[in-house]
Amino acid sequence: MPDWRDPQAYAFTARLTAAQWAWEFLRRNPEYRRAWADFSATWRDLEAAYGSPPHRDFPAWRQDPRAWVPAADCPDGACRVDQDRVLIECALGSRFGFHKFPPDPGDEDPVGAGRLTWREAAPRPLPQPGPEDLAGLGSDPARVALAFDLSRPLRPQLDQAKRQLQMLQRRRVRDGSVTPATLAARRGRWTQALRLLDAEAAGADAGQWAVLAGSGPAAGLAEEARQLRDGGYLDILGLPEG
Repeated sequence: MPDWRDPQAYAFTARLTAAQWAWEFLRRNPEYRRAWADFSATWRDLEAAYGSPPHRDFPAWRQDPRAWVPAADCPDGACRVDQDRVLIECALGSRFGFHKFPPDPGDEDPVGAGRLTWREAAPRPLPQPGPEDLAGLGSDPARVALAFDLSRPLRPQLDQAKRQLQMLQRRRVRDGSVTPATLAARRGRWTQALRLLDAEAAGADAGQWAVLAGSGPAAGLAEEARQLRDGGYLDILGLPEG
């Protein structure tokens, strides 16, 4: 990873695409790093036993139970099932949201090199706020709640909601209370988030951490960095450039 103490070591973030940003956060995910290390050790053992392409004994490889995990470990159906099991490389990629052979976390750009492509994620259900959530909406200009009458036709209500939301979004962006979620708008903050994660992994002391984490508008950056690392990286994929 870059040296978190050197801001210039993160200059590469100025040209990252959404797919590359997602990889930068995933490669810092401790769970992925552990899973990849286990996978890599098993893969090396299999290659020691059965060879590497083009001389691999693939029929024997497929008979080894180490090459497979139960199909239940790939619940989204993204991997080909063979006798209620799936290949370990597909299962690992599916678990973290990508296609192709699982990249080493030390790989700086498997996206740009074509070694990783992200799976198309299913749309997440919209949140259904409860009373306690509604009470806090007024303090966050980026969130809004509208009420729908499920006893009436939805189409005209949805059309009207779209118009209202578009007008409200334009107004709040114009007055500066809402910043559009684009790569360009988040680039600086996410660059700092990567530095925070790298500082944490390197054992930075509390004083160094506080300087990076910031205060005021930057408050909460550490929490956001961990959220992006631990699964939120998939939400980056749908963001426009700017």
